[in-house]
Amino acid sequence: MLKRLFAFLFLMLLNVPLFAQMDQLDMANRNVTGKSVNYYYAKPGDITITVSLWGFVRKPGLYEVSSSTNLIQLLSLAGGPTNYADLDNIQIIRSQKDKNGKIIKKELKINLEEIVKLTDEQIKLQPGDVVYVNHTNWYMVKEAFSVTSSIAILFSAMYYLTRIF
Repeated sequence: MLKRLFAFLFLMLLNVPLFAQMDQLDMANRNVTGKSVNYYYAKPGDITITVSLWGFVRKPGLYEVSSSTNLIQLLSLAGGPTNYADLDNIQIIRSQKDKNGKIIKKELKINLEEIVKLTDEQIKLQPGDVVYVNHTNWYMVKEAFSVTSSIAILFSAMYYLTRIF
């Protein structure tokens, strides 16, 4: 009986990091039905572009927006950043053709904390852009405390169960 109890608690302990990652998985995949999340924000007759928005925003997904939409407007359409969004570390992955016609990916780092220094060209979106809003270091601290408290609860349960049996 005691061996089974220890085996069960050990298996639970192995799964603790999975519980801590639930917030991050929820951010990446908000739609439980398995369908992709697509948003359309344009007026009839507008020329549109498609951009992907991932990370720590309220509504991540694939956005079809007016070609005049910039990064700040896109974040606003997505409901804004979450509590743990790092606005001074936003990445835009952009596909461009080089001189030989070969497609290369270019990574742009945007610091929205210094929005007054950014030009319109720096925050302008292009077709196919992938925007990723990173998380702050506090998010990692929160996750570490979550894992630590889960481990402490399991060890506490193991200790009290061994004293009972």
